[in-house]
Amino acid sequence: MSTLEKTILALDAHGGDRGLDVSVPAALAALEADSRLEIILTGNRSGIQSALELNPAFEPLSARLHVRHAESVIEMDAKPAHVLRRGRDSSMWKAFEAVAAGEADACVSGGSTAAMMVTGVKVLGMLKGIQRPALMAWVPNSRAYTGMLDLGANLNVSAQQLVQFAVMGFVTGRVAEGIENPSVGLLNVGHEDSKGHDVVREAHERLQSLPLNYVGFIEGHGIFDGTVDVAVCDGFAGNLVLKSTEGLARMLMQQFRSAFSENLASRAGAMLAGPTLKRMLARLDPSAHNGAPLLGLNGVAIKSHGSSDLNGMTRAILEAGREARRQVPGRIEALVHEHQLESES
Repeated sequence: MSTLEKTILALDAHGGDRGLDVSVPAALAALEADSRLEIILTGNRSGIQSALELNPAFEPLSARLHVRHAESVIEMDAKPAHVLRRGRDSSMWKAFEAVAAGEADACVSGGSTAAMMVTGVKVLGMLKGIQRPALMAWVPNSRAYTGMLDLGANLNVSAQQLVQFAVMGFVTGRVAEGIENPSVGLLNVGHEDSKGHDVVREAHERLQSLPLNYVGFIEGHGIFDGTVDVAVCDGFAGNLVLKSTEGLARMLMQQFRSAFSENLASRAGAMLAGPTLKRMLARLDPSAHNGAPLLGLNGVAIKSHGSSDLNGMTRAILEAGREARRQVPGRIEALVHEHQLESES
């Protein structure tokens, strides 16, 4: 287990679309960026070892990088039943097992969300009182960032689960992001108490009685105008918003680059606006915000985007280290118990 000096992460080396081509250099980049990290790479030993030996950064970092063999890889389209039946020898399962055994403080994978959810629940178990895990990520808004959950782990939820998501998001914002009193909003089709379906209206009523900084219903634009620090929704809506946001960000980045390279005048404008433009594009870049914690599990698990590049995967690994050091799961469990949220179904 970790101390203040060392944090051990287990990285599913084959998770995601690019596998070892991204996971190995990202692991090395994360070790270079954070001297307190050690990483266990889970996957095919010979393939991982070959990829490491071809990378010139490996030798000076080899003492902090270990390989744990796994026989198989969970495919991105694998069904939950297949994962439970055939996934025990997979690279993802081995990463979760390292956390469950106390050999790692957190795990990271770019594999399927459904596979991570079912593996996490089976291997790590749930925090006492939490009914379902929820994915949370931070998206840029007009002043800083908004945390969103759930992002696809749960397509259908109850009012009580939305309340628990709000508690998990509040704790994560306060502990992991250092927001003193995170404001929390519930995504709906309008601000009025009468708007929305029964589930969101019931969750709204319950949240009003809790000692959270709950501001009530927000609409979609409230995620991006900085109205709240944390936006709560079901996984269906959250995944649509996130994917749409990522697509819009990539389109804007492409449009900016095209506009500033059209002719001599636009290129001159780009030179003058260069520093400001780079800062803006860096905030919009989805890879800069990669690394979504799967909250509610009895341990830290970080989901990396399946199509992550080197920068994105490195960001997810570093995020896992941050959350492990801040002991986010234990803080969530304490608040749920304090307000007896575990007693409701």
